[in-house]
Amino acid sequence: MANHFDAFYSLEPEKKERIINAALDEIAEKGFKKASTNAIVKRAEISKGMLFYYFGSKEELFDFLFEYIIEFVKGEYIEKFSSQIKTRDFIERCKALAELKKHVLGNHPKIIKFYENFFLPGNEAYLDKYANSIQEVSQIIRVGLYEDVDYSLFRTGVEPEAILTYIRWLTERYEQELTAKLGTDAADVRENFDKAFDDYDALLADLKKIFYQRS
Repeated sequence: MANHFDAFYSLEPEKKERIINAALDEIAEKGFKKASTNAIVKRAEISKGMLFYYFGSKEELFDFLFEYIIEFVKGEYIEKFSSQIKTRDFIERCKALAELKKHVLGNHPKIIKFYENFFLPGNEAYLDKYANSIQEVSQIIRVGLYEDVDYSLFRTGVEPEAILTYIRWLTERYEQELTAKLGTDAADVRENFDKAFDDYDALLADLKKIFYQRS
């Protein structure tokens, strides 16, 4: 990636960040098909000619952003999550993942929003080329959460696999709502951030009461 985009990487950090943030905002909000390069260059305060000098085309810009996000997610999210998971308690693993997401989302909301909105209508035609990378990220997280779970912690009378499924449904739905609430605006994130994750911790505590053995 670096060799193909040498001209872009040679820019001063502030300008690089401005261009990346402008493109992330636009594509995250509208999807690739509807994203406007005019809007991107206006946000980034550069000319359209310079944008295409750095990236060649809108498709190349999208390729750059996706590869940039994947490398970020692997380094800041996946590796840290994999190294932090020591417990076999499924809900404690969910807590660890939430803490990491809280850290990443708080510091890099645009990046997370772009990744999660990558599947907006209009991007379907471009998903195939990234399918392997997306699957790799999803698989690492899935293994970290679900591998070698201690089923003895769960309440008896319900199949352990069913309990995992119920918890997953509830937590994933809540996480979708949480991400939507926080958005990408920095002020909005600061205002709602701590309460949203406190509420998520409360949800996990309630799920433990419902689905776990009494201690």
